[in-house]
Amino acid sequence: MPQERRSSRLEEQILEILEKAEREPRWRRWLRRLRRPRFLVPHRGLHAWRFSFPESTALLAGAFLLALLAVLVRDWSRTLAMLLAIASLVSFFAPVVRQLARGPSWTPDQPRRWRGRDIVLPPARRGIIGWFRYQWWRLRRRW
Repeated sequence: MPQERRSSRLEEQILEILEKAEREPRWRRWLRRLRRPRFLVPHRGLHAWRFSFPESTALLAGAFLLALLAVLVRDWSRTLAMLLAIASLVSFFAPVVRQLARGPSWTPDQPRRWRGRDIVLPPARRGIIGWFRYQWWRLRRRW
């Protein structure tokens, strides 16, 4: 008589995930392959030293340049200087307005759950503010 071996809870969960993956429709697997990020190898030469800025940083730099241009043009044309100053203000507040229009992305409606437990992921560690957020998150998770 073969002895029945009880599988552990982890093995049961792995088997369930594998069964779900096998039941996944073919079009979804195809779509996932298309969405997979592709890493491009940078070409050597002139394009290797090009810098890229985040969009909000570019808007703030544009606001500064428009304000400087408005100051330089104010004696020549007051109307043009006023238009440049307005464009500078719009460019300065555009990142804030875009963030407010997107909604509070940092507070989900319901916590993500898996198997009845809340999933708590650490915040992104981009920049010095992200590093502080991560350290604060780590301190709160200890208790």
